[in-house]
Amino acid sequence: MTKTITNIIQNDSGGTNPDTHAHEDKVWELQFEDEDSAVLTKGKMLEYLTKGTVPVKTVHSFKKWDITTTSGHTIRTWVVVYDDKSHVQLTNKDFYSLLTHGHSTLNGEEVIEGERGAISTAIAQAQTKAGNNPVTATITTPEEQLELAEFREDAMRDNYSPVFGKKEETTVEE
Repeated sequence: MTKTITNIIQNDSGGTNPDTHAHEDKVWELQFEDEDSAVLTKGKMLEYLTKGTVPVKTVHSFKKWDITTTSGHTIRTWVVVYDDKSHVQLTNKDFYSLLTHGHSTLNGEEVIEGERGAISTAIAQAQTKAGNNPVTATITTPEEQLELAEFREDAMRDNYSPVFGKKEETTVEE
């Protein structure tokens, strides 16, 4: 079972990558409920965030935002930007859950369905409303779906040879 993250400390002065021993510009120290901690580099953070996103999207970048309210309180949120230019602003709890889910998915641990649903719901609620995306809509007609199914069936046969580029001979009746 994966540990629960209680806090993330961003070290802007950087640190040493534990795998390559190279200097990294920024590192993040994850603190867990059992007083343990782990240091992650930007690459690992991006990897865990990408694996934790449901449905699967590649994370392009992320950033910690500290917001000061008019009453003087500071609130921390995290903005995650995906490769498709969509973005989401998450609370600490949701960001920590995303990292935890990515870690458990990456390591092949079984994820409880309720936990996955809560994470995807939090992300869906926080994503910007861009309207219907025509790229993700189904544009294949039922006739085309039948044609594709027949093509796939033919392609699976051993003796199938494609006819790409071959022209059929036609006779024109006068």
